[in-house]
Amino acid sequence: MAVILFDIDGTLIDSTNQMTEAIHLAMADMPHLEKPSKDRVRASYGLAGSAFWEKAIPDASEEDIRLIRQKRHHHLEQTMKDQEVLFEGVRDLLRTLTEQGHIVSTASNCGVHYMNLVLDSQAIRPFFTSPKCLGSVNGKQKADILAAHRAEFGNVEYLMVGDRSSDIEAARIADMPVAICRFGFGTTDEWELADHQLKQPLDVLKFV
Repeated sequence: MAVILFDIDGTLIDSTNQMTEAIHLAMADMPHLEKPSKDRVRASYGLAGSAFWEKAIPDASEEDIRLIRQKRHHHLEQTMKDQEVLFEGVRDLLRTLTEQGHIVSTASNCGVHYMNLVLDSQAIRPFFTSPKCLGSVNGKQKADILAAHRAEFGNVEYLMVGDRSSDIEAARIADMPVAICRFGFGTTDEWELADHQLKQPLDVLKFV
């Protein structure tokens, strides 16, 4: 039995279109700000908290960001509604891992609202045991999420699955092996830093 920890964006899902639309809707009454492109939103994934917003909307003030985040929650629920954003093969992977007796959880630099929205809108919550995110553990960096899992599940085998260098850095701090998704949002340079590279989600099965 192993504990498999999944990043969310770029690993389980690609919600770039829905997130970008939700942000644009949240900025509808902010003509002083340039709306971020899909590429800029995608490049911001993997960053924690305010770092995401500083990269996505660099000209926004703290108050602008507070208002955008507040409004985005509602709009994202609407843009995600009835939308399949899972990467092909993810559902089969999660089903297989749980059938094999592995513990599946999340480790994402997001808030609780977003994590729950993904798990519920994509109907994948039953596959996850004690899903965690930066918001749920009140952490400052992704390694804090991995530490919370180790505190809960103890000295067993772990595998961190992600798509960005932040996932690799967290796994190194937590002394866990890491597999990186080449179908995610990372770069060739990031891929080379991981223990394993995944061409498709089901490749995870080779390493557990």
